[in-house]
Amino acid sequence: MAHPHIEELREQLIHHPLYTALSNGDDIRRFMETHVFAVWDFMSLLKSLQRNLTCIEVPWMPKGDPEIRQLINEIVLGEECDVDANGTVMSHFEMYLEAMQELQCNMKPIHSFLALINDGIPVHEALYKAEAPKGAQAFVKHTFSIIETGAVHSIAGVFTFGREDLIPGMFLSIIDALQQEGVIRAPKLQYYVQRHIDVDGDHHSHLALRMVDLLCNDENKKAEAHIAIISALESRIALWDSIIA
Repeated sequence: MAHPHIEELREQLIHHPLYTALSNGDDIRRFMETHVFAVWDFMSLLKSLQRNLTCIEVPWMPKGDPEIRQLINEIVLGEECDVDANGTVMSHFEMYLEAMQELQCNMKPIHSFLALINDGIPVHEALYKAEAPKGAQAFVKHTFSIIETGAVHSIAGVFTFGREDLIPGMFLSIIDALQQEGVIRAPKLQYYVQRHIDVDGDHHSHLALRMVDLLCNDENKKAEAHIAIISALESRIALWDSIIA
């Protein structure tokens, strides 16, 4: 899926000034209070792939390519049912919430948002009512605009190339430095980011790349996926810009 514009945008993300701007506990908290919405909508992106590529209905019927079923179900298992540092089973999103609590982040917007979603309130309305950060609202709305197309090849492209797969190492370096300097103590956040690198950045990335290869099986689908990936990367840059602002 190599494309000059995609590579250019990925470079912008890798070298974004946000990383050097995170210099104390308040910075990290402000970052997490916005970023948590991106962690949540990543799971929605993933589950939309599972819904489109596997059978989740009763009565069950075999659906789609068996290899793709295996790929997506393995990724879902790792993201939705991983283990924390104590061996407790939880999703990566739940690990992130625990890391936020450890750092005494403001949990009200994300908890309000989840409660509204649980009550059946549409995502756009729930973001507004929960007073999610403006940058997070725009980012999640963009993600759901891609999900709502139902174009599974584009959704898979965004899932694989449009998220921060090259970035966690930078965050780990920032967290390590701040902990060594005694600025913050964030072992749960450190574990979450390290887990992201170990599981998502290695094994899951290979599975996702294979899934994209199988789904983008003609030039039209490749072109459509490129457009979706570019828009997702632009949306991520806008999210990072909003956090700095």
